[in-house]
Amino acid sequence: MTQTNAAPSEKEPRPDGWPRARGRHYLDVLEHLHSAYAPDWYLEIGSGRGHSLMRCPGRAIAVDPDFRLSGDVMGQKPELHLIRQTSAAFVASGAAQKLAPAIDLAFIDGMHLFEYVLDDFIATERLCRPGSTILLHDLVPFSPASAEREWDTSRTKGWSGDVWKMTLILREYRPDLTYTVLNPRPCGLGLITGLDPDNTVLSEARDNIVARFMDLTIEDFGPRKFGRLMNMQDVEKVFPTLQQTEAAE
Repeated sequence: MTQTNAAPSEKEPRPDGWPRARGRHYLDVLEHLHSAYAPDWYLEIGSGRGHSLMRCPGRAIAVDPDFRLSGDVMGQKPELHLIRQTSAAFVASGAAQKLAPAIDLAFIDGMHLFEYVLDDFIATERLCRPGSTILLHDLVPFSPASAEREWDTSRTKGWSGDVWKMTLILREYRPDLTYTVLNPRPCGLGLITGLDPDNTVLSEARDNIVARFMDLTIEDFGPRKFGRLMNMQDVEKVFPTLQQTEAAE
């Protein structure tokens, strides 16, 4: 299930040192990455209303068990496959390999619980080439309430869940990856390259990882410590062409 990514209106104060994603909107960054990378095949896990899918001009596969598309997601795409399934069912079906020889760019924005994102990352990396890129959303929670495993709408308008744990997991278990946390609002974006479709470290450790990180809260870990480990980068410094695009506009 894809959750809202609207700018949050928090009802509780943030602790001192709480990291914030204050860059340009992630949809603008996603559109720029499509332009910069020109992927032959794009995979999106969690499409919801289709706002991110609209930013893709090329061949695409979108997976969501409950599409709520509200616009023209087809656009000028030469090919688009909408798969109404959970990501787990989609992977188990083997449909991806039948539709595309490999995924060049993937955006994981499905259920906002870290074990789901971990499974999606493991499965997606297997579908990629070594030169592909995977993007993770919701890495920088708005507040303690938005970082919890259950969405309490009385405490927070937005919810990023505990996807933030993926930074801890990937930094520790997959140091071979090039993993950069970018600062697009409202909740950051992870850029992952250096993929190895044959790597089994995460799949072999999966159950231990889930057990180890399940009960960890960002308050227990420490927001300042998390901010240092995350090392969030200004997207326009990583992609200077974004500044050029803005100037041209």
